[in-house]
Amino acid sequence: MQHFLTIKDLPRETLDALLASAASFKNGARDTPLRGRSVALLFMNPSLRTRTSFQVGIHQLGGQAIVLEPGK
Repeated sequence: MQHFLTIKDLPRETLDALLASAASFKNGARDTPLRGRSVALLFMNPSLRTRTSFQVGIHQLGGQAIVLEPGK
C-alpha cells in the first residue's frame, strides 16, 4: 500500500488511473469480486450499524453475508 499526503506524491499514471476509476464508479459501473461467494460475519457484541454496513457492502460487491452471533 502506498501512502501519500498530497496529490503531488502520486505518479501521473496512478492519478490518471484513479480518476478513470472514479469516473467509472460515478457512471454506475461496479466490480463484483464477491459474486458467487458467501462471507461469514462474526460479531461478539451486537452492533446494528456495523452489521448493516457490512451486509450492504458485501451485497453491493456481489456476495452474500451470513451473520454469526455467538450465544444466540
